[in-house]
Amino acid sequence: MDKKNKQNSKKHATKSVQTTPKPKKRSKYPLIALAVGVALLISGVYFFYQKGKSQNPSLENAKLKKENVDLREKRSTLSPQSFTGKIRRAYEVARSIPKVLDRLYCYCRCRENHGHKNLLSCYVDTHAYT
Repeated sequence: MDKKNKQNSKKHATKSVQTTPKPKKRSKYPLIALAVGVALLISGVYFFYQKGKSQNPSLENAKLKKENVDLREKRSTLSPQSFTGKIRRAYEVARSIPKVLDRLYCYCRCRENHGHKNLLSCYVDTHAYT
């Protein structure tokens, strides 16, 4: 009987080793969800801060807006009837939208070469014609 008991005990010993539950692997999904949640929270705070920041205009922007209310070029444009064709149409447009042209830089460098203030200055003389 000793042999049978030893064999039975060996069987029970191997069964007990085999039947022990293996530790479960942790799921990666909670870590991913936590990372995504933190990223969303940080971006939400950032955009909320930016939204509040844009509603408060700086003193420089207020000063620039105040300067652009009045025309910097005080002279009026030449009469479109003095010209013909496309040039006449250009002077008509310049006369109808002086506030727009007053804010634009003239890229022919007439500010440096002719003392003009802006693009509207080109239309108060014949410079836009040439």
